[in-house]
Amino acid sequence: MPKLKRFKYKPISLKEILIEMKENLDLMIDLAYSAIRFQSKEIANEVVKIEERIHELVFLVDLQAMMAHPGLQDAKSIELIVRVGYAIDKISDALADIAKVTFINDEIWVFTQYLWGYIPEPIIKVIISPESEIAGSLVGEINFRSKFGVDLIAIRREKRWIYNPIAEERILENDRILVRGEMPSLVQIKSFCKDTAPISFKFEGDEKKSSFDIKQPEIESIMPKIKNTYIQMIDISETMIQLAISAIFFNNEEVAEDVLEMEELMDGLNIMFEKQILELAKYVPSTRDIVGILRIGFCCELISDAASNIAEMIIKGFKPHPILVKAIKETSEILLREQVSHQSKFKNITYDEMLDKYQLGVHIIAVKRGDNWIYDYKRDFKFEEGDLLIGLGPKETVIEWHKLVNPERCQIYLHKKK
Repeated sequence: MPKLKRFKYKPISLKEILIEMKENLDLMIDLAYSAIRFQSKEIANEVVKIEERIHELVFLVDLQAMMAHPGLQDAKSIELIVRVGYAIDKISDALADIAKVTFINDEIWVFTQYLWGYIPEPIIKVIISPESEIAGSLVGEINFRSKFGVDLIAIRREKRWIYNPIAEERILENDRILVRGEMPSLVQIKSFCKDTAPISFKFEGDEKKSSFDIKQPEIESIMPKIKNTYIQMIDISETMIQLAISAIFFNNEEVAEDVLEMEELMDGLNIMFEKQILELAKYVPSTRDIVGILRIGFCCELISDAASNIAEMIIKGFKPHPILVKAIKETSEILLREQVSHQSKFKNITYDEMLDKYQLGVHIIAVKRGDNWIYDYKRDFKFEEGDLLIGLGPKETVIEWHKLVNPERCQIYLHKKK
């Protein structure tokens, strides 16, 4: 039995705890899917370490709540924070389980690499050429999100990983960086870094040969259905995390209701996914080869349940504690929710045209058209007047984004602000 790590208490404010929980959760999402895509046990181990830290932070939230709010009224005011901490703990458990798939299923890379080009904001590796302008620059000087529309997740330097690099970290020539973004943005950053190699998911050595052929006629006929369901589950579960936490921070009941709508959709998708994987099982040499795929779907369902639990708190009328309000002001990204208006620059242009014309570093995570939610939109997807766009973006581009999507309402908002 492994020796348990002894927890040492260090004083930390509740605001700092919440900020660290949010930042760790964002990093876990990226690293969990990086682990299975790059078949990296090292990245998976890092996800497990972050999971352990979130467990500690949840304990600290409970401890702070008990010490600072002994009375009934005070206890009620911090109940929301305690429950959010518990839900984040559950989400971190599920993300760690996704990363651990790399230990139980060596075939997972076959599945994830088959799908990577269809996933919104995929993660790729980029090599920093000595000729690149980035080589020698500090991370904080580059502004990956606002300049290139990508997020820097990690740096691989020789045999060492640098996760969630700080602004003072320097990018060196021959570094391999993991970045997440829309496909045009990924192509742009590869070109800027002078990385002319084709997109690859190898860090060292050769990829293992799969024990089953994904091009086998029976498997090939099933895979498009599995692909569509899997992509929706991954995208919706990630979206639910982001929206649920944003709903809490901004006390936004509309966003909370959006999350609950998505949870109902996820329930149906999970049942469909299980049926599709069981159908696939008939054509693979060993059912062990698809255990990891099934496990990922199960974890997405757990994530959606935890996110909906957070959203329910807002629907029930719980108000955000002032500490939550202070915490969100210190995060780098902000929730964006706006409707395409008659004078919108986005009206009647495609998703691809939007990315090409307006590089603001904003990731649109969902579109609601009428009563329908749209997550898996293609490059030729055209925005229409009345579409509700929900996204995340850097604070410095928020006003500009609102001007583009709904200039009429933005002018009213700016006038009131004056």
